[in-house]
Amino acid sequence: MNRKDSIFGAEPERLRQLVRSGMDVDNADVEDNPLANGRMGGLMERPGTRIGCYKLLKVLGEGGMGMVYLAEQEQLIRRRVALKIIKPGMDSKRVLARFEAERQALALLDHPNIAQIHDADTADSGRPYFVMEYVKGMPITEFCDRHSLSIEERLRLFQQVCQAVHHAHQKGIIHRDIKPSNILVSSENDQIIPKIMDFGVAKALSQPLTERTLITEESQLLGTPEYMSPEQVELANEDIDARSDIYSLGVLLYELLTGVLPFDSKTLREGGIENIRKVIRETDPKTPSTRLTKLGEEATSIAQNRRMEIQTLARHLRNELEWIPLKAMRKERSERYRSASELPDDIENYLKGAPLIAGPPSNVYRLRKFIRRNRALVTGIAAVLTVLIAGIIVSTLLAIRADRALTTSEAVTEFLTAAVLRSVEKIKGREATVADILAAATESLEGRLEKQPFVEADICWHLGMMYRILGDHRAAIPHLARLYHLRREQLGERKGPTMVAKNYLALEYKHAGEYDKAEQLLTELIVGPMPEKVRMRNLPSRKCNLATVYLRQGRYEEAEQRLVKTLSSETAWWERWSPKGKPYLSHLAEIYLYQGRYEEAEQQFDRFIDDQGDDALMELPMSRLGYLYMAQERYEEAEDLFIRGIEYCKRELPRKDHPATLPYMNGLAVLRTKQRQYEEAERIFHEVLEARRLKLGNDHPDTLESVHELAVLYKEQAQYEKAEPLLVEAVKGRRFKLGDTHPHTQQSLNHLIDLCKVWGKPEEADKWRVKLTTRDDAKEQG
Repeated sequence: MNRKDSIFGAEPERLRQLVRSGMDVDNADVEDNPLANGRMGGLMERPGTRIGCYKLLKVLGEGGMGMVYLAEQEQLIRRRVALKIIKPGMDSKRVLARFEAERQALALLDHPNIAQIHDADTADSGRPYFVMEYVKGMPITEFCDRHSLSIEERLRLFQQVCQAVHHAHQKGIIHRDIKPSNILVSSENDQIIPKIMDFGVAKALSQPLTERTLITEESQLLGTPEYMSPEQVELANEDIDARSDIYSLGVLLYELLTGVLPFDSKTLREGGIENIRKVIRETDPKTPSTRLTKLGEEATSIAQNRRMEIQTLARHLRNELEWIPLKAMRKERSERYRSASELPDDIENYLKGAPLIAGPPSNVYRLRKFIRRNRALVTGIAAVLTVLIAGIIVSTLLAIRADRALTTSEAVTEFLTAAVLRSVEKIKGREATVADILAAATESLEGRLEKQPFVEADICWHLGMMYRILGDHRAAIPHLARLYHLRREQLGERKGPTMVAKNYLALEYKHAGEYDKAEQLLTELIVGPMPEKVRMRNLPSRKCNLATVYLRQGRYEEAEQRLVKTLSSETAWWERWSPKGKPYLSHLAEIYLYQGRYEEAEQQFDRFIDDQGDDALMELPMSRLGYLYMAQERYEEAEDLFIRGIEYCKRELPRKDHPATLPYMNGLAVLRTKQRQYEEAERIFHEVLEARRLKLGNDHPDTLESVHELAVLYKEQAQYEKAEPLLVEAVKGRRFKLGDTHPHTQQSLNHLIDLCKVWGKPEEADKWRVKLTTRDDAKEQG
């Protein structure tokens, strides 16, 4: 290092002496300290000496005009503070003015993320000093890397810094030297707190900080080049406003995200001040993602410090995040964020998936953000929009003339614009949800297209399927029932489109817990004549669908026979029409589980998982694999499955409260009950039960399952007064919905009888015991 390397800091030898002298006085030998034995000529204070009521302990740092010491206040309040005093020989008018400006700036500011000033006075040497809050922390970039903070955690921390800078701006103070070493971060009581330090080159916007004149000397930059804005590197340029700090914040954010500066320090400083000015004013920085990918092996450790792989980090940066620091660092001030508060606001936009201020101000961009942020909502609209194409396709399949297909498409377009999209405008005070859109479409559809059955049928199809995707099966049924009615009237009962509508209507009845209706429709689909192509392609799946209805009805032997027969005899069907796997294997596994045939159940589950991978978790019966593990007391495996299922469904399904997530949550609550983690089990059960009542209804078999399991939890804890009404609800609900002979009904009855016995209510137990009727009993009575 040569002398020119010290333009912006201490001279090398000087710095080494300060470091040596900065040891804690408790551990340092004052007699051996060069500052203590007079070799520095006694010009400076040293650890162990006092200034006013403050005892100096060690050197914390040195700036261009002052020394900062860790000191201990010995009067009034005993506490450790940071004391800054002008260095000997630096008490020129210019330095005194700047020092006083910093002191006044700190006095004006009152923010939890800005170091507070405690005291100010003049030392016996005649040099001014001030005392401020001591922050025992480390530079923000070092803190983030040492603690491997994630990207989101770094952004949250950076938001606090921005708010503190905004506070300074509101007080009329520009910092002008925002950089990592001036932002110290500490961790207190599990809270991460950044503190902005060193307002040594601060500037007032609307009022003078001191009566002294502060002049920028020729060939001197106020600030740190790597973080300086283009206007700040203009020598003797007093036209500096708050947007200069915004530029510096952009550089800091760039560094927090990528681990490197926009401009390499060594390259930037080569050629002195003129090169610094030229690069900062004229060269656009590389995008953070590009900069990261050019780092080679260094990028690996950078990504690890952010708990990511390199590719994942680069993808995060490219996915709009890098626009934020780049906007803050625009060469033209007018193109940066208008205030330091807009910067954290835009970070919040990014974290929430809202359009960025930094994003291209185009309708295409905003539409793309809306789609990404509201996947379910847009899917709902898209489900209706696709009628424009689907209408033509269906019309072609049905041999409708081209002019009718065109008429159908135009009618659908008119329906969309007039009935659906305009309905969004009626929703005030909140964002429209997919439920709002579908409800508006449903309301608009009623009685409107009676004379256009093909148009109405297409719209009913897509509305029904959209509700199906969202897991709202009760809402899907009216649309699919109307579709089936229209198709039957227009095409006939045994035509392909009519039978497709009937099959999906049956499936929605099954999902809604209307098992008898589902059985009737599927049985009708299987028997009777049908086109050969339809028979080859669809008949096996409909047989399997009927088997799953038998499963829900508790008819396990019949379900097994039909599934095994269909799956074993329809090999050509699987190979031709189901290349992605055999989804009914999980249902067969569930049947074996209910029959206590655990090894066979696990074999079928494993076959299905091998075929489908993680996508297997989207099949509702897969949650039953966790119940299999619990039956085998393999609790760790059960827990892993339930948690993976919850996370996968929340990540992949179009809405976080999708009913498909609930079986995994319910299973986790059952597991917690078995593990005697009752408090957590109760919390999860209540969450699941509330969601199932809302989404599925009080009488849905899944809702009644949660009611039963919550009652078992209370029964396990001998909270009989809480368990009894729930078990009564489960028994009555299951008898009505599933029948007296269903295994689940018998399960609830047995628990209720046992509860009455242990609770000392033998008469109540006898009353419920007479209702126990197994399928075998029913057969004998028949």
